[in-house]
Amino acid sequence: MRKTTLLILTFILAVSAFFRFYKIAESPPGLYPDEAANGVNALDVLAEKNWKVFYPENNGREGLFINLQSLSVKYFGVQTWSLRIVSGIFGTLTVLGLFFLIQLFWGNSMALLASYLMAVSFWPVNFSRIGFRAAMLPFILVWAFYFLWSGMINRSRLRIWLAGLIYGLGFHTYISWRVSPLLLILTFLILLIVRHPVLDKKLVLKSLVIFGIGAVITMTPLLAYYIQNPADFLGRAVQVSIFNSPAPGTALAESAIKTLGMFNFYGDGNWRHNLAGRPELFWPIGIGFLIGLFYTLRHIKSPSNFFLILWFLVMLLPNFLAPEGAPHALRALGAMPAVFILSAVGLSRFYNWLQNKLNRSAGDSNNKLLSGKVKRIKRELAIFSFLFLAWVGLWEYKTYFVVWSNKLEVVDNFDTRLTHIADYLNQLDSKTIKYVVVNESGSIIKDAPIQAQPIMFLSYNKPINYITPDKLNSLPADLKNAVIIPTKTEKNITNRIKQKYPQIREVNLITFRAFIIK
Repeated sequence: MRKTTLLILTFILAVSAFFRFYKIAESPPGLYPDEAANGVNALDVLAEKNWKVFYPENNGREGLFINLQSLSVKYFGVQTWSLRIVSGIFGTLTVLGLFFLIQLFWGNSMALLASYLMAVSFWPVNFSRIGFRAAMLPFILVWAFYFLWSGMINRSRLRIWLAGLIYGLGFHTYISWRVSPLLLILTFLILLIVRHPVLDKKLVLKSLVIFGIGAVITMTPLLAYYIQNPADFLGRAVQVSIFNSPAPGTALAESAIKTLGMFNFYGDGNWRHNLAGRPELFWPIGIGFLIGLFYTLRHIKSPSNFFLILWFLVMLLPNFLAPEGAPHALRALGAMPAVFILSAVGLSRFYNWLQNKLNRSAGDSNNKLLSGKVKRIKRELAIFSFLFLAWVGLWEYKTYFVVWSNKLEVVDNFDTRLTHIADYLNQLDSKTIKYVVVNESGSIIKDAPIQAQPIMFLSYNKPINYITPDKLNSLPADLKNAVIIPTKTEKNITNRIKQKYPQIREVNLITFRAFIIK
């Protein structure tokens, strides 16, 4: 790797780390219940020394990410950001892996461009700052494919073996990973059918065997769990499937159209995932994506281009087959690296087209004055390209840290009031009896609904009683020195508390209400 390339890559990684860790304690605001559920499991892991391959609560979650979060909590403490920095680390390493993968086929310039786009774009940045296990999925994909392709090209059994081991870990990440074997099957099938200038059929078959053995080794613990607990394998996939729809064909078509349009026209409407409705790609990157997609389809006979299109389409299948919440940016994370490669291809092709046009203008003219003017324009084009990329980075910074992070809709969608409740309870003295009325339904974890999890994590090991509204009447009539806090302000709950304890004092604390009994 040339010194200039190394310096630029180092800069891109620094930018990527900045976008993923800057103000990580403040943005996203609060702690979303699904993140907190991971945290509660992680704390239990540390207390019981019982790491699991699968955590069945909250619709079921593969255990690798939670187990890694437990190590972060162990060393950094019970903090919201200690759950999220694990995603940030994977997000930053994904940018690095993308560079090495693209370098194999398209060279340094394309690799640097795609890596930079992924480093600063809202879509990957956002999911690198939330403690969801899906953040691991792009990381596993780019590194598994890098070691697989580089291993085959360089005839390195060690790299192919490593690729298989990494790939098998993908089954421990997120449910969308389950479509990835289709991508591998089609890729190896094409390599066996179509003659490749470098990869002969014997090498491909050997690589498939070595890769497969490595993948089986790392996926076996989870596979063994699923054999014993088949319901957990189906779980969430069955709940959101198009086959639950009265018209599966129509649902599939609508989901596919919405998914394919999410990059340029209308993106995820969930405020946790996006600046609601904004296309997943900033519009100039989106134009580059369309150009790159068109160019790659035109040159589909190239093995690298064919693999890229396969990657894009196959890893979008979870979105096509699960219409709930479509378009869904989280389920599309497997396709994200391919999207930014296509975007880099398009922007690079457009830049090269302009360069070639200027070169032809200079070549067709014997006029030295005109030739000098063309050279000046080319220098200005290079400067403009640099400024363009800087503008993209600044715009995406503004979009995430200034606009999205300060939206009230984002504060509400991350259930920030639950974090405020935890902070308030943590400030009370140990003699105060604390009750949290979880008057919201959801999955049960540790005998409490999902909405209690942010409080349970941030107030871990504190003496707090979690009850549902039907248990209000069972509270002691002579309760003294106590506080009762509903997770959600409701008139019915407020009236029931006041009727039971007429002497109670109500305190409004902006995002929630506390009822204090002296």
